[in-house]
Amino acid sequence: MNWLLEEDEPSARYHTLVDLQERGENDQSVVSTRNRIGKVGWASKILAKQKENTYWDNPRSCYVPKFSACSWQLVVLADLGASSKDPRVGKAVDHFLNLHNVESGGISLRPRGHEKFEPHICATGNMVRALAKMGYAEDHRVLSAMDWLLSKQLPDGGWNCSPAGKHGSFMSVIQPLWALSEMMAHDAREGWEVSAKKGAEFLLKHRVYRSDKDDSVVLLDFLRLHYPLHYCYDFLHGLRVLTELGVKNDPRMNDAVSLLMEIRLPDGKWMLDGVYRGWRHPHAMHGEETVSRPEERELITQGWATERSLQLEEAGKPSKWITLQALLVLKRLGLLALT
Repeated sequence: MNWLLEEDEPSARYHTLVDLQERGENDQSVVSTRNRIGKVGWASKILAKQKENTYWDNPRSCYVPKFSACSWQLVVLADLGASSKDPRVGKAVDHFLNLHNVESGGISLRPRGHEKFEPHICATGNMVRALAKMGYAEDHRVLSAMDWLLSKQLPDGGWNCSPAGKHGSFMSVIQPLWALSEMMAHDAREGWEVSAKKGAEFLLKHRVYRSDKDDSVVLLDFLRLHYPLHYCYDFLHGLRVLTELGVKNDPRMNDAVSLLMEIRLPDGKWMLDGVYRGWRHPHAMHGEETVSRPEERELITQGWATERSLQLEEAGKPSKWITLQALLVLKRLGLLALT
């Protein structure tokens, strides 16, 4: 606990004070810590790379380059506790919505004016959650995007980013569910709770990371802890969203909870296993697949998409953020006693 409360990282300290220790927002230590977010620590380092107090890397798209353009930064800043009260965040949000908000509902991966300017499930889920967390839960564009997401839920309770997808996928389900967890914390509107229960049931029937057919692990990467997650999935992220939605005492979570305890370090911390990279170079490196999409190749030749990442902590070492999320999950499940 003392490690998480260290002054050098106000985002970790703030969430520890408020979410773990349950101190009120008016508590002096909470107020002083919240005021430091964006001035020192992880959020400050992200905002220091902002250009013209508006965007990151590319003024014409908030998704390219991957993972260093505007949208990826905003999702992490929301997690860290940054809000639209910071004018740098407010300008970035305006920039993002001007480029990527689809008036009929949803968020497009491609900027306005592109021939494929159309809403995308994972992008919409990610950004609805982030925008709501930063103070836009009542914005008509966010509400419209939430309605669009609900309209795309599949009969099995999941979502699928592929237009041809007939059943849910873990990575497509977790983003809308994450959005619902945040939006419902502000105002649970008609249909939201039903949708959240159906989505949560999708994860639960898969026991958070297993196939419902043969009980195998769906992807081994689901067992490795990354941050930022961007649009990816792991078992801790599944537990985080499920417990944020109020799910607990469901035996189908037991395997994931047991795994979480098994990988805890002797000193009580958890490790950051890896950091996701952006697009690779056009030639295969370290056995990885080559870039296949023509638009990605073009971006690489223009210098937009060499290897880039958004990294807060060093992989292979104990992580304050992962530890914080793990402890929050255990607390919500009633498995953590704080003194």
